[in-house]
Formats: sequence, structure tokens, C-alpha cells
Amino acid sequence: MLTKKIKVMNSLSKNTMLCLGILSILSLISACKGMFDNIDPYATEVIYPGKYDTITAKIGFERVELDLLKAGRIPSSQISLGKSSKTVIEYDGKQMIIDSLVSWINVPDMKQSKLYRIRVYTLDEYENKSVPQEIAVIPYTSSDLANLVVASPRVLTSPNAVVVDWTTSLSSILLDYRSLEYEYTDQDGKTIKGTQGARPRIFAANLQAGQPFQLKMTHHVTPKVNGVPILDSLAVSMPLDITMPTSSTVFNPAERDILAANGISVFTADGVASYKKLYFPVHTNTLQDLFYFPNIEELDLTGGTLFPLKTLDYNRNDIVKTIGGGTYLPFIRKVSPISNENAQTMVDLLNLGFIKKIKYVPNSLGIDHLLKPFDEKGIVEWVTTPDESFIPMNFFLDGKVQDATAWALDIVNPATSHPAGTNIVNPLRVTMRNRSGSFAFVLPKEYRFNIAEYRYLKFKVFMPAKSTFEGIYAPYQRLWPRFMNYMWAFPSESSFSQELWQPNANDYRIADANLEKWTDVSVDLSSRESAHNRVVVINIGGEPSLDFKPPVDMVYYFSNFRFSK
Repeated sequence: MLTKKIKVMNSLSKNTMLCLGILSILSLISACKGMFDNIDPYATEVIYPGKYDTITAKIGFERVELDLLKAGRIPSSQISLGKSSKTVIEYDGKQMIIDSLVSWINVPDMKQSKLYRIRVYTLDEYENKSVPQEIAVIPYTSSDLANLVVASPRVLTSPNAVVVDWTTSLSSILLDYRSLEYEYTDQDGKTIKGTQGARPRIFAANLQAGQPFQLKMTHHVTPKVNGVPILDSLAVSMPLDITMPTSSTVFNPAERDILAANGISVFTADGVASYKKLYFPVHTNTLQDLFYFPNIEELDLTGGTLFPLKTLDYNRNDIVKTIGGGTYLPFIRKVSPISNENAQTMVDLLNLGFIKKIKYVPNSLGIDHLLKPFDEKGIVEWVTTPDESFIPMNFFLDGKVQDATAWALDIVNPATSHPAGTNIVNPLRVTMRNRSGSFAFVLPKEYRFNIAEYRYLKFKVFMPAKSTFEGIYAPYQRLWPRFMNYMWAFPSESSFSQELWQPNANDYRIADANLEKWTDVSVDLSSRESAHNRVVVINIGGEPSLDFKPPVDMVYYFSNFRFSK
């Protein structure tokens, strides 16, 4: 019985152990359920390799260059973007793969003038893609180049020669001009080739009169997009076709009036063939007409006696005056120099040995630098100017033309009487009628003062007694010379902005000891050499602010206005 019980118990114990084991396994399985719940959401996440930190584009001809790193263009060996090892460029259905990392890329084959969208990304060793950089660009293409036009040249033709040039820069908002290649065939069948720089000029000679002539020109330019030059310089072919004139063909001179004053009435090569000498005045704008004179040997650039100075009419505030006229004076120069381009024909004829003599007043036309190289040949006669050049009264202007009230003076010109003095020239008597009494000397707008030749403005003044300048009238013991391009009421008289120079009036105070006697005044103008000053205003007192009611008339005398070396 006992044995039976033991067997039964052993049997129960085994069953119990089995059940307990099964329960343990189930418990373990239940306990492990949810162990990977926290990482399940990331089981399908993409791991991106390192990407480029920027993308910018530079436009080229049918291409663009992309910069991909803020650090600039550096070697691939210095670039580290994690596991990234390759670069991919995608655009317009195309794909470029570079087996390295790069800081910049040239993207070619962009022949259409359209918007290209470009994506650039990296790949790692498992072909994982980085986040792409994207940019939209429009390249410069052949269709853009076909619409690009270089400015047309100035063309001068004679029966056997052609000059082609440009009087202004060929660079513009649309392009930067680089150079020009040209080619033509002369009447002997010889092919002539040449190259010119950024300011091209072509002199083609030995041509057949009355026959067609072609000048092949290829311009080398760098186009601009939105004012920014593209990466590439391009060639623009622009042939020039000309029918050569004959000796009886009428030409259209640039300075017809000047040539007419020289006696020319027939403007053909035959009509001017007999002229060996020409005169040109200081207001000449161009010497290009020399090209039409096959036998020219001598130039007088002083104008000789053929040309009076230009004039200028004033009619304002009851002041009616014509200033200017008369013969040329050496303190006068052209308001702006003749440009190198407009004087180049003269230089050509000098170099060819055709022109054998030139008469010229220094600095008068601003072409001194072009004439200097011919000094050794003794071609240029540099006119010796006097140490002083007086200003005649045909340039004098009453200040009331500017301001009828504040600038008012009573003027007697020439003075009917004046204090005794030595060598008094062109005296005038002025009486102050308001606080800013002024008068002026004015050149016509074609001219300016020749400060390069004459450094000083000088004159004499005779001031009243010291008692005249008591109290608030003390400022009227001084003068205020003012130099300008135009008086403010007449801005159209100058093509240049106002270049006003007003030295300190206190620098021109007349000492007590020099009152009631003729006193010399000198103004140093050396700082004005490059300015376009053509007006000098002489103000009395420096324009003090006061109620002008002097107890006695304030009477001044002036004389001997002149420019001096």
C-alpha cells in the first residue's frame, strides 16, 4: 500500500513539474513580449550621408559652374562629409556621377536658353543619398550671342583709304569689350591682318576708289547677364561692307563751318586737293576732317586771324550783354580737350610724314601729350605766351544778371575818372547798393580758364577810407573771389556739374595801411587746373548777413584784371 502511494506521488510530482515548466516558459515568453517595441518605429528609417553645405552658380557659355562649399574651391583631399564618397549631378533628365567629393562642378551641355533645375547630392559606399542641394539657372547660349550687338563704328572714307574707329568705350551694361581682329584685301590683292585692343582703330589704305570693300571684323567680348560678366569670352563676327567713294564723291565734314572759313566750298577729294595748310580755332571739337585732305602739310591750331572767339548773350534782370568775341587770348583754352580719337587722324598724318608743321598754344586744345612725341622732329611750334594776359572788358558782366537785389552795384565801366596810379588798365568804379554786391568775368561756354598756363588771377583794388568800415561794415574791407562753371541762374551754360571754388574771404582782406591806395591782389589758381571753371565772380565783403544801410556810399575802384604766370 505504501509502495502504491509512493508511485502515485511520484507520478503526480512529475506531472506537476511538467506543468510548472510549461508555466515558466509561458511566463518567460509573456515577459519578453514588447522588448523591441521602442526600436520598431526606426526599423525602416533612411540613414543620409553628409551633404554639401551650399550651392551657387556662375553663368558661362552653354554651361554653368556650381560652387558647393562655403569654404570655397578646395581640393577633394581636404573635403570630409562623413561616409560620403561620390557626387551626383542631375539636370534635364541627365545624370553625372563623379567618384569623389568636389567643391565645385562645371556643368556642360546646356545649349538651350531656358531654366534648368539642377540637383546635387552625395552617395556613400552603400549608395545612400544625401539631402540634395537644388538651384535653377539659365545659361548664356548661342541664341543670346546671336542677339548681342557691338556698337557701330565711326567710318571715314576717302577714295583710297578707310578709317574705322569708336569714339567711346565699347564696354557697356551688356558686355565687356576685350579686343578686335580684322582682315581686308587691298587693291594689290595683299591680305592685311591685325589686332586691336579695347579701344580699336583701323586704318585701311591702298584701296580701290569706287569699288566695294569688305572689312572682316571679329570682336572678342565677355557678355554680361544682369550686369555681371559671364565666365567665357566669345567671338562676335561683324563684317563691314563699304562702297569706296571716288575723287568726286561729296564728303560730309564734321567741322563744316571751320573748313568753310578756310575757304573750302567744294567738299570732295578733288575740291580740297590743293589745300596744304588749314587753320583750326580753340573751340574745334575734332580734327578728323584732315582725313579728307590728301596733300595737307601744315596746321595752325591757334585759329590765326580767321576765327573770332565765340560769344554768349545775356538778357536777365534788365542786364543785356553779349560777352566774348574778339581775338583769341592765351588765358583761354577749350572747355574739354579734343579726345584722342578725334585727334588721331592728325597723329596718323604726322606718323606718315605728311604733316610737317603745327602751330599750337600750350594746353589750348588739351592735345599736348599727342604733340610732344614729335618735338624731336621740330614739327611743333609751341607758341610762347606772355607772362601776363589781360582780361578785356568784353568778358565783364554786371552781377545783377544773377541777383538784381543782393548783388546790386552801381558800375561805371570804364571809369570816367579814377584815383591816380601807375599803369592803370581798364579801370572801373563800383558803388555798393546791397550787402552782396558782385560783378563777374565770364567766358563763353566753349572755353575755360587756361590755368595750366597761368597760375594766378591778379588785379588792383582801391578801397575807401578806414572810417567806411566801422561797426557792422567791417567785412567790406575784404574781397571774395569765387570760381565756378556757371552762375546759378544759368546752369545750361556748362555740360559739367558745378565745380565751385570759394577761397576764404578773410584771405583777401585789405590791410589798413593799403586803404585809399592802389593795392595788388593775387589769387593762386593752381588747384583749379583740372576744373572747368569759366566764371569768376568778384564779391565785395564776403556776403555778410546784415541790413545794408551804410551812412555813406561805399565806393571801390578796380583795374588790371589779368592772368599771370
